[in-house]
Amino acid sequence: MKKSTKIISTALMVSASAFALAACGSKSSGAKRDKNTITLIAPDHSDVHPKNKDLWMWKQYQKKTGIKVKWEQIKDWDQKKQLILSRKTLPDAFYQTGWSNDELVKYGKQGLFQPLEKLIPKYAPNLWKLMQKDESLKKGMTAPDGHIYSLPYTSDDPYGGGRHFKLYINKVWLDKLGLKQPTNTTELKDVLHAFVTKDPNGNGKADEKGFYMDSGQFGAFELMIKAAFGLNTAGRTAMENNFYIDDNDQLQYIFADKKMQEAWKYLADLYKGGEIAKTAFAGIDYDKWVADATKDQVGMFAWVDPDFIGASDVSKNYVPIAILDGPDGQKGTMVTQSSLMGNSAFVVTKDAQNPKQLLKWVDYWYSQEGSQFGSFGKEGVTYKLNDKGQKVYVDKILNYSKGAQLGAYQYVDNIYAGFFPYLEPKQSEKWIAFGREPEKFEVDPSTHMPKQVLPSFMATADESAQLSTIETDLNNYVSQARVKFVTGKWNLDSDWSKFQTQLKKIGLDSWLKIKRDQYKRYEKE
Repeated sequence: MKKSTKIISTALMVSASAFALAACGSKSSGAKRDKNTITLIAPDHSDVHPKNKDLWMWKQYQKKTGIKVKWEQIKDWDQKKQLILSRKTLPDAFYQTGWSNDELVKYGKQGLFQPLEKLIPKYAPNLWKLMQKDESLKKGMTAPDGHIYSLPYTSDDPYGGGRHFKLYINKVWLDKLGLKQPTNTTELKDVLHAFVTKDPNGNGKADEKGFYMDSGQFGAFELMIKAAFGLNTAGRTAMENNFYIDDNDQLQYIFADKKMQEAWKYLADLYKGGEIAKTAFAGIDYDKWVADATKDQVGMFAWVDPDFIGASDVSKNYVPIAILDGPDGQKGTMVTQSSLMGNSAFVVTKDAQNPKQLLKWVDYWYSQEGSQFGSFGKEGVTYKLNDKGQKVYVDKILNYSKGAQLGAYQYVDNIYAGFFPYLEPKQSEKWIAFGREPEKFEVDPSTHMPKQVLPSFMATADESAQLSTIETDLNNYVSQARVKFVTGKWNLDSDWSKFQTQLKKIGLDSWLKIKRDQYKRYEKE
């Protein structure tokens, strides 16, 4: 992803004289620009979306604000962003571009990105209101040096923005076999066993599969099982980053915990009994899986939305299970992420001559009005109101040849691709806009939230350098171990201690120290 350290060195030489001014938000020495024009770089999605300069929404917003945007849209952003940083003059800001937390810290400290924390309360009041309401936003946005170098993509709805993993189970099969939705791990095993042994699709063949997805898509299912076994105390991002917070407020590595051993034993038992498809880790691509779904061979999968399985007439066969309890009365928890969905949605550069104006311009999208407009547009143009007063996209969007989501994307921005500097609307509003009923759950997920829902932590440069190798090696080893334990090649009793020993050899103790320091720093923000 990073092309050349020499390029960055050049960029730093160019920006050295402007560093002090950029750091405090003052004007750089570049040529003055039209005060009613701002320059933004954004990714180029023109294969599915009009150029930003031609998008209906941006034309409307220019009329509203009097501010013209000079857009530069970049294809293959990840491959080109380092080269762009070497330019003599940068745009005013980067919009919807994917800077990692490490890059934000690095380039912010070097003076390429301006700190914004002193400007936000006055010039971005809508965002500031969200930050006051949800302290995890400010904590997650703040770099170890105390500065905020970017604005977020955020949601105050735990169901929204593709953050909420669920199990999707075949309701047609449940009804055919006279079964109820499983509520815990024991019931889930029984239901999946019935799926693979009692011919619920009625074709007389043993072609039904229990948990079944394209190979490699095992992670969401494992997250649901981790939650059932008590490892979801800090939310989905924490679990994906392989830690949880114990009862003593101590950060712990998930794969060194006895609860993970028990969770893998449960999954290994499902695999051995055929309740998990034998192709879970190899052999089936996405197209093959979707084709099998159309043949009514899929009992359950795990994702954030049922449409992942393909054709809508197939997805309608599945109902969501958001909460799965574990053994011995262990209460399950909702697998969702922090309200900080993306940490680099809007980055103001060293060459921005009026950062206050930029914050005012972007802050609209963090208001309820801006959130609604950026996602649904305007009544009579992009949506109509149904008999309940709810927004539903107009027919030209709903009937768009490439699907309603891309239909809406021809007019508004915050509907596809994600990571915009926006407040995401409620998930139920988005479902209704597409003419769908919001998901219904037998167990209300909002009553089963984790103790806390943490975002990704910001690392210092030293921490990032140390973690880079350790995490790569740990993650690779755990990935290999997962397959061997779940498929039975390794024994979860006799081989567990060897697994733990190897984790320590790789650097688990160092990893724990760094992550615990980051957690303490986050808590003190």
